[in-house]
Amino acid sequence: MDPSPTATTNEQQQQSEQLPYQAGDIATILPSNPAHLVSRFLSVLPHSIQSIADTPIRIQQRKQKSHSNFQESSLNHPWPERCTLRGLLTHCADIQSLPEREDLYSLNVYCNQNHPQGKDQRDKLISLSETSGAALYGDYIIREKRNWVDLFYDFDAVRWEGSGTSGNVALMTISHLLTILPSIAPRHFSIASSPSYMVRQTAALESKEGFDVELCVAVVDHILERNGAVYIAGGSKMARAVREEIVEALGSVLEGGEGDAKKLLNKLKRKGMFSIEAWS
Repeated sequence: MDPSPTATTNEQQQQSEQLPYQAGDIATILPSNPAHLVSRFLSVLPHSIQSIADTPIRIQQRKQKSHSNFQESSLNHPWPERCTLRGLLTHCADIQSLPEREDLYSLNVYCNQNHPQGKDQRDKLISLSETSGAALYGDYIIREKRNWVDLFYDFDAVRWEGSGTSGNVALMTISHLLTILPSIAPRHFSIASSPSYMVRQTAALESKEGFDVELCVAVVDHILERNGAVYIAGGSKMARAVREEIVEALGSVLEGGEGDAKKLLNKLKRKGMFSIEAWS
């Protein structure tokens, strides 16, 4: 026997009351990197690392402390114990972030000096990392928004496998790579309102009205299908990253790509339906 409309409505109302969040709670989202970006990053790594991208690896965190900041940084990475490199780059490593100056310094030691421009690339990485090179770093990384993929592409001496005592070998190993890469930080968003259901007792029992959970970031469906508003609040780096992700997501479904996505967000902004409140 089919359940009665009253029974169905009561069940839906009970589920609504049991939802484990309310206004003021924090929703935490862990982003991931798109497959095409991961593949591009793998393509600019040494061949010895590329070749094991889909091979299961075991990661053992260092237990001892070191006086070297370069080594201590690896203790803070929440890398999984067992995974593939491709999986780690997809779900764990923040290859879309902008490298910090200390990251550039850490990378310089892997520039193969047998590369035709190995010494020049090493010196440039050092210059970019120094306080006196702040303007150069700002132009190269910040203004151009170069991420880790762009960095490895530009400094190809890192992936160059020159002649070693046992054949061609790159200075960077997968262990070195996992030491310097940053991990993806979870994104925290405030829930502005709790869900409410106003279910009409009609034949269309599955239709729910009044279900409105406003987050400070929205999915494509929320914008395009539901004509929803988007409000982003938080640190400037986070706000910029969220906006770029929204542009990329919208661009993947709009005919005009990211250009149309930016136009749409500007249109929503003029209507008061897209707003960013960011602080340093």
